[in-house]
Amino acid sequence: MGGSLVMSFGTRSLPPLGAPPARSLLRSPRGLATALTVLLGVCAVTRLLLFAADAGWYLSLDGTRDTDPWGRLLAMATSLTLLAMLPTAVVFVVWFHRVRVNAGVFAPELFRRGPGWAIGIWFIPFVGWTFLAYGIATGVWVAGAPKSSRAAAPLSAAPVTAWSVSFGAAMLASLVSGRMGAAAEAQAGLRAAELVAMASDLLFVVAAGFAVLFVRKVSAMQASA
Repeated sequence: MGGSLVMSFGTRSLPPLGAPPARSLLRSPRGLATALTVLLGVCAVTRLLLFAADAGWYLSLDGTRDTDPWGRLLAMATSLTLLAMLPTAVVFVVWFHRVRVNAGVFAPELFRRGPGWAIGIWFIPFVGWTFLAYGIATGVWVAGAPKSSRAAAPLSAAPVTAWSVSFGAAMLASLVSGRMGAAAEAQAGLRAAELVAMASDLLFVVAAGFAVLFVRKVSAMQASA
């Protein structure tokens, strides 16, 4: 009998079996949002530098200027842009997964797929980065609104749409520019490719601005929920 009492007492000290309560999954995304704000700002600055380098390279391709200085600047700006994009992409994916997990606690009915898709979609080129990301992002955006206002008047997803469209357009312009440059057989073709590249640079800057708005707004909504 004494042994059974000890076993009973010991069992009471153990945590309950099964899945943890949903609220225990919540984590504030504000720290990640602050880091992302800084990194996205750095990305925007490097893209502006790349735009200046692309513009100089475009002008030098008219045959009247020395292309070497602009070629070196373009190579340096490209390297800096890639260095800025890599950590930004990693932190963004971590943040995106965090806010998706939180959103699944706030409004699980808004999602048909698990939170793992918030990571998996980034391994699906273009479609994952645009259409699938937009679908998850809009769900996260709506889930962050108070339930009372969510039922009365759906929260406008315009900031999410602006980010998704500008980011998708920037990637598409970058892809087209690369294809045009690879297929160009004359200076005119290279200059046309550089014009598209310059448009891509500016679109990436715009997308970074909308991304900051999206990240900070969602993080603020979830932190105050």
